[in-house]
Amino acid sequence: MQLRKPPEPLRHGRVPLALHALREAEGDALLCLHGLRGSAADWADAAPSWPGPVYALDFAGHGASGWLTGGGYTPELLAGDADVALARLGRAWVAGLGLGAYVALLLAGARAEHVPGALLLPGAGLAGGGDEPDPAWEPTLAWARAGEEAAPRRPAGDPLLAQLDRDFRPADYAVAFAARASRVLLLEDGAPRPPWWRAAAETAPAERIEARGAAQALRRLAERVV
Repeated sequence: MQLRKPPEPLRHGRVPLALHALREAEGDALLCLHGLRGSAADWADAAPSWPGPVYALDFAGHGASGWLTGGGYTPELLAGDADVALARLGRAWVAGLGLGAYVALLLAGARAEHVPGALLLPGAGLAGGGDEPDPAWEPTLAWARAGEEAAPRRPAGDPLLAQLDRDFRPADYAVAFAARASRVLLLEDGAPRPPWWRAAAETAPAERIEARGAAQALRRLAERVV
């Protein structure tokens, strides 16, 4: 879906970022984080389900944001992108799809005083490279090939985003951030989840919710906001 309004320009280091206002309203703000090779537009249909203002960020290498020269994409780098958006908003709930769910967990744990809760949803890039590094993987050629295959689907996306298909996500690392977060809500629908997700789900203050899709999940989250 196309976004109607031009984004607000932000900057993380040397990379320009695009923050989109999807819904204008009074109340608690929501910052939405898309999945791997996605964009803020992936949240356009779900945005009306949140009662307050809704913003969606294009991560570096995605959508209307700039590319990182030479690659080097990691979830931590994207968490820095999200932190820039959070600084602009001041305080916001966070919702993430796929890769964005992992980034939302990192942001919620690192900025608990500014993130009252994070909603984690499945989507593209959820698993990354798994719980253990793969020493047999040769990254440079693999990134280029995967990026070329993805280009027809997302021509504006940086081919080197393929690095995020293979990043190492240990369960104990996720637990450390989940334990520091004010609140973490994870959508469970019976589908398999990666080790980092399962570990976070078993860590206080994590909560499990059931929903079909992002719009219903946001409505369920809004019901729990006090």
